[in-house]
Amino acid sequence: MNKKAWVVSLTTIFGGIALALVQNKVSPVITLLMDAFSISMNTAGLLSTIFCVMGMIIALPAAIILKKLGPKKSGIISLIFAIAGSLLGILTDNITVLIISRIIEGFGVGIIAVLAPALISMWFPVEKRGFPMGIWGAWMMVSQTVLFLISSPITNQFGWRGMWGVGLAACFIAAVLFLLFVESPSKEHNHAGSEEDDVKIKEGIKSSSSWMLAISAACFTFCSFTFVSWISPYWSETSGWSIDTTQMWISLLYFVEILYAVIIGFLLNKVKNRKLLGAVGFIAYGALGLLSFYIGSIPLIIAMVFIFPIFDALIPCIAWTIGPQTAKSPIYTGVALGILNIGLNLGTLLSAPISGWMVESYGWSSAGILFAVVAIIGAFFMHRVRMNFGE
Repeated sequence: MNKKAWVVSLTTIFGGIALALVQNKVSPVITLLMDAFSISMNTAGLLSTIFCVMGMIIALPAAIILKKLGPKKSGIISLIFAIAGSLLGILTDNITVLIISRIIEGFGVGIIAVLAPALISMWFPVEKRGFPMGIWGAWMMVSQTVLFLISSPITNQFGWRGMWGVGLAACFIAAVLFLLFVESPSKEHNHAGSEEDDVKIKEGIKSSSSWMLAISAACFTFCSFTFVSWISPYWSETSGWSIDTTQMWISLLYFVEILYAVIIGFLLNKVKNRKLLGAVGFIAYGALGLLSFYIGSIPLIIAMVFIFPIFDALIPCIAWTIGPQTAKSPIYTGVALGILNIGLNLGTLLSAPISGWMVESYGWSSAGILFAVVAIIGAFFMHRVRMNFGE
């Protein structure tokens, strides 16, 4: 059973990575898109995060979709929406249509973001969940590593549309793998009743602890996407590096973060007070985010490449791991994860447009100050989270 659990989980995680490639493809080419469509930093930031509108709308219904259709069909549907949105984006020269295509893509991301951790929760008990959730927690980092690494050669050859093509190819592969390997565990081996008939959204959303975690998660993604949206042009401007060199270092940052996420996931199996660790991590995260938009010397930037990802990995790994335990009972795991995703998507949606406006109005340092303030709020709500079972 353990071997099957890992095959299903890793296949699902790859599906998440494919959708994350679709989701995060804007950040590495944001300046190209600003030039191609003659748009402001605010509009470019909206293009980067608008997919989250659909992610928020679908977050709770995704739990119902999972229950009614099962993980295989739900995953394939999410990938079909991502493929359709990507194709529409490739074919347009109109910024409004491109924004609409991003919303369509967001439907797919919204489903997989509930499906993957719910499926992991079905296949793994609470005490063994930290490691696979840690790997799942790296899904965004893997996509960012790949995208920043390949952005220069791809865009030099194919322009910004080449990045859309990368996401398309990954989603096609993921759809085939879903068809072959993804399924639910048998009832006697199911550790989360996300597919039980008596799951009711109305009851599941009554968990105040799930909403506390969602607010904390919103603070995290606000900070994380503020960083990834603007750190490349900032470091390039202040260090004297070219954009290509800056993006190479940012790609290394997220590659290092993948390793950290896997290690953190393994260690979380041994940590009892995970929410306290998350709250402390938020404080350190805020300090590093503030510093990131003040430093300009190359040695400090290189140090940040290896220090910042520790906490950028720690917080989402903890959120994904404890998310199912904030449900009123295990049968509401999918609902709790849907609530968590509302927070994650809301923070992402607001991050780049607000921080982009702040930078245009008050300069680069304002992004760091905003990052630190939001991280402190995230620490407060993380500490308020209560585990309803499994401790």
